[in-house]
Amino acid sequence: MNWRERYGTLYIKDRMSKHPVAMATGYFRPVFPNVNKANGLTTFVINFLQWSGWDANRVSSAGRYLNGRYIPSTTRKGTADIHAIIKGRHVSIEIKVGKDRMSEHQYQEAERIQRAGGLYWVVKSPEMFLELYDDYIASI
Repeated sequence: MNWRERYGTLYIKDRMSKHPVAMATGYFRPVFPNVNKANGLTTFVINFLQWSGWDANRVSSAGRYLNGRYIPSTTRKGTADIHAIIKGRHVSIEIKVGKDRMSEHQYQEAERIQRAGGLYWVVKSPEMFLELYDDYIASI
C-alpha cells in the first residue's frame, strides 16, 4: 500500500470516529498535505502518528517578535521538528526536504537523543518515514 492509500485510510477512520453522522451521509475525500514542502511533510508525519494512536508534537525552535522586539526561543538549538512517543519510546523526527541539510546543532542533538535511549529519524519523504516507522514497529 503506498503512502497516499495508508494516509487516506487513516484519515477516513479518524473522521468517522469524530464525525460519524456526517460520514454516514456522504463521502469525505482525504485532504493530502503537500509533502514536497517541509510544512506538508511535517503535517503528514504528525497526522499519521496521531491517527495511528501515538503521540506526536510539532516543535518550533524559532524565536518570535513581541512589541517590536525579537525574543529568542528557549528551545535548545538543533531540536528536531517533531517529538513523538511510539510504543513507549521517544522518537525525534527531523524533516528535511529538497536540498535542506542538517546543521551541526542537529547532529549534536541526534547524538544526545540516541545516547539517552531515544530514536532520531531524518525524514525526507513520506516513503522514507513509512519505511522507518514500519521497521521500528516490526522490531518490537
